[in-house]
Amino acid sequence: MLRTSPRKPSNGLFLVGMFVDALGNGLYVPLTLLFIHEVTGLPTPVVGAGATVAAMIGLAANPLAGVLIDRFDARAVLVGTYVIRALGFALYPLVSGFGPLVAVAAVIACGDRAFYPASAGYIAALTEGGGRDRLYALMATARNVAFGLGGLLSSLAVTRTGGYALIAVFQAASFVLASACLLLARPPRAEPGPRPRGGYRRVLADRPFMGLVAVTQAFTLTQLILSVGLPLYAVTVLGAPPAILGILYTINTLLVAVGQLPVRRLQRHARRTHAMALSGVVFIASCAVYAGAALLPPGPPLVAALVTATLVFTAAELMQATPSASLAAGAAPPALRGRYLAVHQMTWAVGQVVAPAGFSLLLGTAPPLLWAVLAALLAIASAALLRLSAHLPPEAAGRPNPPQAPPGGRTPDHAGT
Repeated sequence: MLRTSPRKPSNGLFLVGMFVDALGNGLYVPLTLLFIHEVTGLPTPVVGAGATVAAMIGLAANPLAGVLIDRFDARAVLVGTYVIRALGFALYPLVSGFGPLVAVAAVIACGDRAFYPASAGYIAALTEGGGRDRLYALMATARNVAFGLGGLLSSLAVTRTGGYALIAVFQAASFVLASACLLLARPPRAEPGPRPRGGYRRVLADRPFMGLVAVTQAFTLTQLILSVGLPLYAVTVLGAPPAILGILYTINTLLVAVGQLPVRRLQRHARRTHAMALSGVVFIASCAVYAGAALLPPGPPLVAALVTATLVFTAAELMQATPSASLAAGAAPPALRGRYLAVHQMTWAVGQVVAPAGFSLLLGTAPPLLWAVLAALLAIASAALLRLSAHLPPEAAGRPNPPQAPPGGRTPDHAGT
């Protein structure tokens, strides 16, 4: 394979491509099932079944993407995810039955799943150290701003005649433009590197990395609360007005968009493992506030508690995002980085399968149980991160921007986190 050098990367066009991609996703994702129903004219039960089957097929794309990234490079796979998704959205208006729906939706699902290890791998190839953390934060900022803007545009598009078809066209075009940005960006200089050996067996045998994956699973499940668990809890358990859900989601989206870089600057001298462990403590605090909201009467006190809990939750999300991404990228050997990141990204696939049924079961059994289970998982994960710190590669677990040693001196290894 070719291993890329981090020297003199070209990030501007890459970030523009990420923005355009997320803008199109913002138009489509909030309306997924409704969009497919309107564009294809198929009954909603058929649409739901087809989307579920396609999502299950798409899971296979994650490990396959890891192999392709290591065999070729992350940039080529990332362009491929854009091309196949552009093709899929261009074909949606031609779908007329369950079989074609599954085929087109599966192509898009495969592109979606492969996108995440490919984009993470591309950033890891572009830069390293503190620059890698900064680029992850910049990408998250660009994508959150674009996704929110896309959501606003979708609300305008659906009021127009042919609005859903217009969304399909725009989404396909956004992927084409994003791939063009990536192809025009000057990639890092490629250097000959060793061919990957061991494959996924080596990844699964890497105990510190698999420990990191297990830890990340607890954080991933918690992050799915806002979209999966909170709507059910707030409306059906607490009796909050459904309108509050949009407000809470907007608060989270806006703060994640504007807070990535400031939080990253605050974390630049902290060990990544410790920064992520601290985010777990803040996540636990948000669980406590969400649980405590059940003690308040409906009305302004309940709304205030939900807003407060969401603010704390968002702070934790900001603290966790960049260290988590950089930990995974830094812990992966360059020759197998694609496979390592594919395994790490599987935590989202597992979470999206487990969360709907798991959260519903816990809420149905006893609502406080949901928050207690999440808090327990986070406490175990945060403690495990502190132990993993000594076993992960120093460049992964360490500080993104370690303090500079004075002339003739040395930087103390025991500097605070």
